[in-house]
Amino acid sequence: NVLILLSSQSMPLAVSKIVSEKLERRQYKNAYKIFKGALFYGAVLGVSFGLFAFLGADWLATSVYKSQPAAVALKVLAPTLTVACILGVMRGYFQGMGNMIPTAISQIFEQIVNAVVSVIAAYELTVYGVSISKMSKLGESAGPAYGAAGGTLGTLTGAIAALIIVVIVFWNSYGNIKKPIRKDKTKVEDSYATITKVIIFTITPVLISSTIYNISNLLDNPIYGNIVTGIFDVSSKTRAELWGVYSAKYRVLTTMPIAIASSLSTAIVPAMVRSYIAKDKQGMENKVSLALKFSMLIAFPCGMGLSVLGGPINQLLFGDGSKRTATIMIFSLLTVVVFSLSTISNAILQGIDKLNIPIKNSAISLVLHLIILPVLLIVFRLDIYAVVIGDITFGLTVSILNAFSIKKHMGYSHDLRETFLRPFICSAAMGIMCYLAYWLTSKIIPINALCTLFAIMVAVIVYAVVLIISGTVTENELMSVPKGTMLIRLLKKVHLL
Repeated sequence: NVLILLSSQSMPLAVSKIVSEKLERRQYKNAYKIFKGALFYGAVLGVSFGLFAFLGADWLATSVYKSQPAAVALKVLAPTLTVACILGVMRGYFQGMGNMIPTAISQIFEQIVNAVVSVIAAYELTVYGVSISKMSKLGESAGPAYGAAGGTLGTLTGAIAALIIVVIVFWNSYGNIKKPIRKDKTKVEDSYATITKVIIFTITPVLISSTIYNISNLLDNPIYGNIVTGIFDVSSKTRAELWGVYSAKYRVLTTMPIAIASSLSTAIVPAMVRSYIAKDKQGMENKVSLALKFSMLIAFPCGMGLSVLGGPINQLLFGDGSKRTATIMIFSLLTVVVFSLSTISNAILQGIDKLNIPIKNSAISLVLHLIILPVLLIVFRLDIYAVVIGDITFGLTVSILNAFSIKKHMGYSHDLRETFLRPFICSAAMGIMCYLAYWLTSKIIPINALCTLFAIMVAVIVYAVVLIISGTVTENELMSVPKGTMLIRLLKKVHLL
């Protein structure tokens, strides 16, 4: 997962930054050369990642995660890393040109193919694994191991489908891409040696930053497993179940709204680069302010909703109505907010060419995280809650350090009232109404699915109304979002604007 994140998020961000910088200077030939050089770099990186995952699968599964069956899924996943790197470069090229449509379309197809193949392959390979369990060295674990491999096969086929879509879009757009290149009168054309340096010195810091940023959760698993098993004699089965609640439920649900912040960060980098090259300080500040505010307008209600309805949502999606899972979900608000903020602030620093600062800030936060987590586990004996709290402290530390760095290099300070306080108050009002809607409905119709879906509908309506009535979102800000004009007309008809 970490390697795919590096491939699918870091590569597009880094490539879009370089390409948008060249296009802002009207160096179309150099921008295209950057694209070709990045494709080669991405292929090399992808093959390296893939070989590491394939050849090191048994070692990772046995020595690091103490779970030999995981090796099967890692080996199936390995080719995805090569595909994802090449796909990331192509998406980054379009994003650098200010075109997010190829990324959006390919992601939709990627997820559809991923979902369909994952379910079918997981089922079929589980059946196969069970049939060979007596002959396999994995024994009874063969069924789940091959089932997990089926899930990762969906990830691979989804990535291939997305790559095919992007290649088709590129082929159809090739004529339009070549037009400005033929008219380019740039006197100094960069050599491939120069371009290689630019790519390495831009992509590598972004990759390192993303690695440090995402590796904390990768390290949490063995740290948690070794401490609870080695010190507190927790059985491997219990440890796996607790980690499953955290990774397959809590992390999955909280990552969804954080992904929106990741998308915003991908979109903001080319725009920030253009303003930075043009020395448009006001333009940069406006973009930063809008990106931060909109990420928080999404993070707060999503986090609040997961905190308030965590138990019912898990019951609806996973059939898990346990008190333990519902208790873990209470932390969702903090997790979603701090990781959304740290993600978008990393992108802002990268957009103003401060590539090494996110590395330093993430490294400091990681060191603190690796100190705090064992203390929470050993001294305070918080079990799986220690991992959740450790995650929050990591994201919070990154956010605080990034805020100081943005202020230092841009002179921009977060507007605490508009960016955080107002969205929190609106989300709190939404959370109260959402909880009441679920509680009242459950007394009348004790069917969890209906009560949960009704509460979510109430939450969406209440939040939208409170945002407008409180003036948290203005008409000018609505104009800057997709279909903003249509939203304004609708709100005026119902007399909310």
